[in-house]
Amino acid sequence: MALAWEGKQIHIVGASGIEGTALLLYLAGEQGIEGIVAHDFSSDQDEFVRSFHKTNTAWDQQQRQEILEQMLALPAHFCLGERYLEGIHEADVIFASQNWFNYPANRPALDNAIANGAKMLGILDLGLSLFMGCRITVTGSNGKSTTSALIGHLLNHCVDASAQVFVSGNERSRQVPLSEIQGAASTDFSVWEVSNRHLRDRTVQGDIAVLTNITLNHVEDHGSWEAYVAAKSRLVLAPGSDGHAVLSAVDPQSMTITEQVRATGATLWLFGQKPPASSVDGHCWVDQNRLKLRCPDGPELDVGDVSGLPLPGDHNLLNLQAALCAVAACGFTDTKALNDSFASIPGLSGRLETVATSDGVRWIYDIQATTAPAAAAGIKAIGATTQRIVLLVGGEDKGMDFSAMADQAALHCDVVLALPGSGTDAFLRCLDERCEVLHCATLEAALELAKLRSSPGDAVLLSPGCAFFYRAYIDGGPSYLERVRRMLALHSQQKEQT
Repeated sequence: MALAWEGKQIHIVGASGIEGTALLLYLAGEQGIEGIVAHDFSSDQDEFVRSFHKTNTAWDQQQRQEILEQMLALPAHFCLGERYLEGIHEADVIFASQNWFNYPANRPALDNAIANGAKMLGILDLGLSLFMGCRITVTGSNGKSTTSALIGHLLNHCVDASAQVFVSGNERSRQVPLSEIQGAASTDFSVWEVSNRHLRDRTVQGDIAVLTNITLNHVEDHGSWEAYVAAKSRLVLAPGSDGHAVLSAVDPQSMTITEQVRATGATLWLFGQKPPASSVDGHCWVDQNRLKLRCPDGPELDVGDVSGLPLPGDHNLLNLQAALCAVAACGFTDTKALNDSFASIPGLSGRLETVATSDGVRWIYDIQATTAPAAAAGIKAIGATTQRIVLLVGGEDKGMDFSAMADQAALHCDVVLALPGSGTDAFLRCLDERCEVLHCATLEAALELAKLRSSPGDAVLLSPGCAFFYRAYIDGGPSYLERVRRMLALHSQQKEQT
């Protein structure tokens, strides 16, 4: 891979971040490429160090310090503060984070560099190009993180003991292992969670591409709904005649592109609905709590009972069906192995995760529900298993339709605890006073109020339904689990004292 960059001027934008760090360590450290220019917003080296420690939380403090010292000693040229983006117009290749275009300081300098012929790449593009095995790419407005995790889990139960399965994506708790990915064999598998921003201005090439759904979201990143749909669609149009594309049969927008996918020659898989007898596509669906799978032109297979699935909600059942289509496209269709694998699915962090139970009240963390449809699905799922919900919401608006989330809240919630944000305001307008709303300035205040307003048999559900909740109310402080447990412990102590 080093030969591919020989003689090229390589620039990395956002060097202290998760992606920038991994790129520098791999390209300059492991591949020995000299002369890389590393740009960062940090005003000086001290601020660069602070930024590095804040973002690279996959490593503990000692590991971070060792890696930081290693990175600063690399044969790279750092441009910080007023020198940020110095020489970017001379770049042949620019590596930038997926959100580069939303930082005003990057416009128009990076736009001009691209117009002058620079190739814009990200860590996802590099990782996919390095990997020699089967590449599974997953995107969607909702469910892509869960579906990616499910595919990884199922594959780990189905592959030969000698094969490796890599799962990478928008996960702050781990780095993309580029060196391990480069060393993978052709018999290995990689699962990549792909965001709309990865697809904004380029094609992401996978062998098996999964599109969970397309709903109104991220218009601010793309300029229009049509451009957002085109970006998401690009993933399943990429595999071509040797690949596979997985789409939802119950998502109206996904169904509008099925003929475009067929035209690429890719094998089509549809999930969520029983297929017509004449279909030649692959299918996965549920019939009376039995999970069914049919490969293209193959017989119907009964994978097993899903009534005890550890992940609650109809939306997670759809995610499982999407994952099964991808795994079947890899060639794994043994029903016993598949049944054993999905029967052992663990709860997923931050996805309807019960973090505490106290005085008969479940405290549920659904931080991944950063869109209104995802929150609506979570409220519905928990509403089916509890008598009342105390709902915590908040964050910024991304042009979403909050009507379904508001309908589910009105149906299942006793009270909504609202933290500030433009998304909160948009949601409350749709809710239209159909249940009680209490405004809270901080997450701690919301948790205290949730404790007071909940009763045995209730669930306290944090399902933001909006963007940037984690960044605004959790990041930089104790985890949500720690905050909940501290608050509950304090109440327990006060109760004992009285």
